[in-house]
Amino acid sequence: MPTHAHRSIKHCLDMLAPFEASDKQLEQGQLEFYQFMLSIYQGMYRNPEEYMVFPGPYEDYTAKAKDKPKESTEGKRHSNDSRESTLRNTFQQAIQFYALYFYNLGIESTGLVESSGALIIPKITYDNVLTKMNRFHDSKNNAKRYELLSSQGLQVNEINDVVYISHSSYKKAMQGLQYLTKAPDSKYRLMNYLRLDYKNAYSPVPAVDDIKKTLPSRYAEIINKLEASLAGMKVKAKIKPLRGIVSDFEFQNINDFAGSLYKEDYSLFKLFANQLPERLCKCPSNRRVRLGEETRRICGLSNRTETVNPNDSDIENSIYIMKKFRNI
Repeated sequence: MPTHAHRSIKHCLDMLAPFEASDKQLEQGQLEFYQFMLSIYQGMYRNPEEYMVFPGPYEDYTAKAKDKPKESTEGKRHSNDSRESTLRNTFQQAIQFYALYFYNLGIESTGLVESSGALIIPKITYDNVLTKMNRFHDSKNNAKRYELLSSQGLQVNEINDVVYISHSSYKKAMQGLQYLTKAPDSKYRLMNYLRLDYKNAYSPVPAVDDIKKTLPSRYAEIINKLEASLAGMKVKAKIKPLRGIVSDFEFQNINDFAGSLYKEDYSLFKLFANQLPERLCKCPSNRRVRLGEETRRICGLSNRTETVNPNDSDIENSIYIMKKFRNI
């Protein structure tokens, strides 16, 4: 059975953009870095422990947590299980380690050796990259991670206080790495890098059509239907791949709206009410509202709808409620 770590690795694979080179001249180098990173994620999925990703501690902890009796107020506060969070961050950072190691090398590099394709980085800067990677959880295994990369063909050579990084099989791969990491600095640069999205690396904003390419056709169809239904409305849809459809509700008039929906259609009322979980936090946005015959405290900080794997009926009902709520 897949573990939570397996699911996170698969998410990394699913989020890779379809390979499209930025131009023909750079295509081979970009393809080789794409293939190299793809091989890392695929190998990691087959054998996480070989890549120093250890699913066991988190799986054991969550299994024991399921057996504990639940408190009546559990899930109603803005609080985290610090132990669960640490264990989850540990395996997720281990998964991210390899991609972020190369990202930092690319960011700090000063050029490429034309004859060998090696990435050039000053020794003092390379040492700073290693120091940065030691801030991860489970950094005691970093040496083994570097050994693994070496066994797979990565070559790190130091000559006269300069470090040269190349690959014995993917000889032009560093060219692809440099192209992605030397893109204009923006909030999308790291995301484009993680997606290995050469086509959009130098674009200011990723296009929705490119995101849809990473989704199963069924989910892409749902996004198309949602966008068509919202055309002309003053509503912004935020697409979160593989998580469902999310859109914000206004906090005001919830009492009146819930009351009218309760009288009109009880099933739609329940759909609306279920999107407003009770919160007992001390946030200034916490308010008491009336949902039909029930009084409930809700928090504006978690005041949103989230439908995982929605079907046609979920989409149609959600759009109907949204339009009615906004008097459209």
